[in-house]
Amino acid sequence: MDVEIFRRTVKDRRRGASYELLQHMAEGIRACGDNPIMVNENKTGDWTENEMEPTAKIGCMFGYGGSNQMHHTKGRRRDLVERAKKKGIHIITFDGGILSSFGNTITHPKHHWRVSLYSPMNNGDFLSDNSPPDRWEMMKETWNIKYEPWRKSNQEDPILFVLQPKDNWSMNDLDPIEWFNSVYEKIRPITDRPFLIRPHPNHMAHIEERINEFPEDCKVIIGQKFFSGDEKKYYRFNFQEAIANCHAVITHNSTASIDSCVRGIPTFVTSDLAICWDVANKNLNNIETPEYPERDQWVHDIGYKQWTEKEIRDGTVFKRFKEKLGY
Repeated sequence: MDVEIFRRTVKDRRRGASYELLQHMAEGIRACGDNPIMVNENKTGDWTENEMEPTAKIGCMFGYGGSNQMHHTKGRRRDLVERAKKKGIHIITFDGGILSSFGNTITHPKHHWRVSLYSPMNNGDFLSDNSPPDRWEMMKETWNIKYEPWRKSNQEDPILFVLQPKDNWSMNDLDPIEWFNSVYEKIRPITDRPFLIRPHPNHMAHIEERINEFPEDCKVIIGQKFFSGDEKKYYRFNFQEAIANCHAVITHNSTASIDSCVRGIPTFVTSDLAICWDVANKNLNNIETPEYPERDQWVHDIGYKQWTEKEIRDGTVFKRFKEKLGY
């Protein structure tokens, strides 16, 4: 069968990990005896109408675009998904791996990429429901993941807020400081715990410029402001230190919330795009009395939400999706 790969869901520079990943998927499709078609492989410049019109039964892209985002690659991605759903076409999408604070960074030789239908967040379908524990156990061993019981805190333990950049598609243009202040207004009257604020590593300098917009009784953790190369991964690793003694983590839908749930830190999210949605707390009024959901099946399913470059190139991933979709 023909399978379309939409090259312009990544930047036109024709290099980098996301571009190479689509090339690896083409290898995997060929390994399954199918025919990958690279759509507009050499096209550059402005995005044109109908450029993202899918015709094959299955297509592939990188990333996603929020409902308010119609610019650059995010707009192309969103347009492709909307067109595909109207025609009953399945779109396999890729994005960076989860569990990055445990070590699943892009420089790791066994880095795993998220693979799902339509979106790499909770509104996509990873075809991972009710998975066996084998891949999760493998990931635990690979990155020495600490899967711990839910933590019962002390009265003085802080609440950590994990911010995201406004231009992150999963924020859908929601300003992170406005988001924080709205949450602050809801929970400050019902808890006197210390509030710690952790900006995204790509957004550190921007947050420092606006630091006076946060309430005075909050501590903003401003670390390294400019990152290059592998430096960002150390910021991610330090997330483990930041959450170790927290009462709770609060975020909109950051994938860091997966890591905090795995570590057993009660995690509150304000968006159902969060991949931890099934085991997260949603009611901010319960900030002092969080729920502690069962997580075993959820972590088993995580094992089937992400895959290695090798598994993408050798056809393991495409074969799985093709069979699950009934082709």
